[in-house]
Amino acid sequence: MSIVVQLKEPPQPVNHFIVNRDSVGRWTVRDARNLIGGTLVSRSAALHFARQESNYLPGAVICTDDSSGVGFETLFAHKGAPVGGSV
Repeated sequence: MSIVVQLKEPPQPVNHFIVNRDSVGRWTVRDARNLIGGTLVSRSAALHFARQESNYLPGAVICTDDSSGVGFETLFAHKGAPVGGSV
C-alpha cells in the first residue's frame, strides 16, 4: 500500500487596501504596507483594482466616501506590533 501526500502551497499574505478620496476629490487606493496603490478615475475603478489585487478576499478592501483621513494605522493596528513594520 502506498501513501499519497499532496503538497499545499504556502498561504499567500493578504493585502489589505483602503479606497477613499483625497483632499482634492480623486479616488485613491493603497495597501497597508504602502507598496501598491495609486489614483484612479472613479470609485468603481478603484474598488475593482483593490479587489483584484487582494484576490477578492472578503474584508480585504475598505472604502470610505470622504477624505476623513482614515488610515491603516487606525484600522489594522495590533497591540504590540509596529504599524508599517516588516513581519
